[in-house]
Amino acid sequence: MLALALAAGCGDTTFLFAFNSGVIVGPPSCTGPGGHFQLRDQAGLVLLVVITSDTVIVLANGGSGRCADLATNAQVGVDGGQRGDQITAKTVTVTG
Repeated sequence: MLALALAAGCGDTTFLFAFNSGVIVGPPSCTGPGGHFQLRDQAGLVLLVVITSDTVIVLANGGSGRCADLATNAQVGVDGGQRGDQITAKTVTVTG
């Protein structure tokens, strides 16, 4: 994981703006414009990626996508806010 230098703290909670890359583990769960999936990062850690209606999904061909276009074993890059093992995705980019 590459965590950017911007972090905000509120009480005991730290919120990082981070970039992670890895592989989607299992089928994404999509509901309406949002959903979630598990990402195994390059260090082997499994993170929960939350997709909202504001998340931008970029497909491998450069086109725009949605949660239902994501698939198990796809290589992706994710940037967004991270709290613990959960990332609220701002952007999900399919790289392979």
